[in-house]
Order: sequence, then C-alpha cells, then structure tokens
Amino acid sequence: MTTTTLDPDLLERAARRYRDLGADTWSDTELVGWVADRVRVPRAEPADSFVLHAPLEVLARTALLPRVAPHGKGPARLRLLTLLDEFEAWEEADLPAPIAESRPDAPGAARGLVAALAAGDLEAADTEAARVAHAAGPDELAHLIGAAVLPNLAAAAHAPIFLYQLPRVAPRGDATPELLRPLARELARYPGLAIEWVQDRPATGGSPAELSRALAEVPALGVPGSTFIFPLMHQVDDAGVARDLLAVPGAGVTPTAAAQVLLRTAARAMLLADPDHAPYGWTHCLTMPQAALGIAAHGVDAQLAVDVAGTFVVGFLAALATQALPATVDLAPPAGTFTDAVAAGRPEAAGWVLHAPAAEIPATWTAVITRACAHRDAHLVKYTLACLDATHADPGAGRLFLAGAASLLAYWEAPTPTA
Repeated sequence: MTTTTLDPDLLERAARRYRDLGADTWSDTELVGWVADRVRVPRAEPADSFVLHAPLEVLARTALLPRVAPHGKGPARLRLLTLLDEFEAWEEADLPAPIAESRPDAPGAARGLVAALAAGDLEAADTEAARVAHAAGPDELAHLIGAAVLPNLAAAAHAPIFLYQLPRVAPRGDATPELLRPLARELARYPGLAIEWVQDRPATGGSPAELSRALAEVPALGVPGSTFIFPLMHQVDDAGVARDLLAVPGAGVTPTAAAQVLLRTAARAMLLADPDHAPYGWTHCLTMPQAALGIAAHGVDAQLAVDVAGTFVVGFLAALATQALPATVDLAPPAGTFTDAVAAGRPEAAGWVLHAPAAEIPATWTAVITRACAHRDAHLVKYTLACLDATHADPGAGRLFLAGAASLLAYWEAPTPTA
C-alpha cells in the first residue's frame, strides 16, 4: 500500500521555515495567501501529478481548514509548507512578470487566453492567464473561459476543478487567482486534447431516470494502455460509447439532477468497484464531474456541463470497472469506534459510516477532514472536500459520500506491508 509518510527532512525544513516566518502568529488566511503567492508561479518542465495538483491542493486545503479540529490545525497548516517545499523543488519557468493593467479588459484577456491555449503558446497562455485572473472576479472566470476548458482534456482535465473551487476561497483573500497560471501552462502544453462528441448532440429528450439506466449499461472496455485521463476519455469518445449512452438520456437534464445520478454512481464505484483504483481513478470519477456540473452555476452552458460530466463517469467505469455496479451499497457494520474501523480497512470504515447513529455523523466528518488535511496526498484532500460538497448538495446521499471519504482515508492510512 502506498504511504503518505512525509520525509523527515522535508518536515524539518517546513517546520524551520514556519518558525522563521513567525507563521504561528499568522491567521489561516495569511498563511494560505503566502503559500498561494508562490504556488502561482509556473514550473518549467511538464507537470507531474504533484505539480499539476498543487494549485488545486492549495484551494482544497484552504476550504477545509476551518473545519479541522483544533488538535489537527498544526499538522494541517504545516502541510501547506511541505507542499510548497516540494513545489519549489521544481525549476521556475523563465517567464516575464505579468503586466498590471490600469483598465483590465476581462473579456479581451479571456479571448487571448483561449487563443493561446489553442495555439499551444505557453508564454502567451501565462500572460493571458495572469491578465484574466486580475481582470475578472473569481466567480466570473468560469463564465469567461469555461466553454473552452470544460471539454479540454489537457492538464488531466482538471481546469474545471480550479474554476469550481476558486470562488469559495478567493473572497476571503486566501488564495490568489493567479493560481490559474500553472494550470494554463499545462493546458497550452498539449493543445487539441478534447472530448469531441459534445460538439453536436440533442438538446432535449432525456431524463435522470434514463441517465441512470445508461450508466448501468456502460461496457467493460478495460484500461486502454494507460490510466491517464486522456486515454480513458478518448476510449469512450472515439468508439462512440459516450455518445451512444449519453446523447439522448442526458439531453435536457439539469446539472442538479445530473449530479444526483452521476455523483452517487461515482461514490458507489469508490465503495464497490476494483479497489486498486480507489486512490486515483475513483477519486477523479467524483471530483471531475462534480466540478464540470458545478461551474454551470457560473454561466457555463448547462448541457455542455452535463455531457462532459457524464463522459467522465462513463470513461472511468468503462476502463476501470470489471462489472456493473450494484444499485445499492450493503456493507456490514463493524464493532468498535470509527478509528477502529479505519484501522481495520476500507470496507469497515465505510460500513461504520453507513450504520453509525446520526448523532455520530458530524464528529465523523470532523475526524475525516482533520486526518485528510494532515496527509500528503492531494487526491485525498480533494476527494474529502468533494464528498462534503456533494453531501451539502444532495443530503439524501450524505452517508454514501461520507462512506466514500472514510473508505479512501482507510486506504491511505493502511499500514505499509513489510517484506
């Protein structure tokens, strides 16, 4: 099992920096702002998963910090500095400083960014990303560039997650909108990667029930040589699977209604499908469609959001699930405390949540959030936040989403096997 244990030298460097900065006197807002101001600077080489996720990880940890238990605040805050230390180990891109404009033109900057992404111009993408980040409010970014980045599969199709998460933290002054810059650079690095079938599809005729039935019919295609995002989505796009399953059933379904179907399916996949794909495949199966649907509230075409979100779920199921998902989750309740259940394993952690007394649920959320925020893995903290958001939007499935988060926490906290 993969471990999230941080290198002792990394922890010591971060702790020393924390002391030297006097960060113990800083508010969470000040600490996050200081970190975000450094993570906004793009790196020179193509991003690996950590570098790609760094801006998103900053946003997710920022959003969850207020919900961390008092005893966990220190480790959660220190993780922001270990994140920065790892990020700064990558060489900065040699880019000109963004130009401040006295009268910024948000639509013009957005058009410039979209053109730079299409042309694969990394330097122009950085310049225009900085321009639009300063010219537009956090809740305007999705409206301005959402249509261009929503079907875009470069940067592991993670740009919608940034657009979805930024508005919740930026009004508090926690994070600079220039965190868009590293993502824009990766979008421009691989122009032309996109979901194609969504360009021409019906406008009405579907329903949530039809969409649910379509997801039950996803064929098991297997992994197309790689579990990276583009190959998984291209497989169902190029073969016509996504179009055949989604074009009519999803046509006219609202993002809210689609979210109930798609995100509940994604949560069941975390609990019931191939456990080897829990840390990455099944986390993305929830976080990516949630973000695609979420930015529809900021003026992105609702049908495009539903189609892209549906493609994400179909793509993951087709590649990573070996059989159809059961319609319900039936896991036995383990004995003992939630801590005992997490130590016992993924099914036990999820089963504990599904059968716990209602009075235990708020404390369980706090425990999951606190432990996730102390962990190194970006996917764990992103997924925990996504499950919390899904619970707020769809409280009837709240236990299902919390069970998914608890299951993933148990994956990461499992002891590393000894030789």
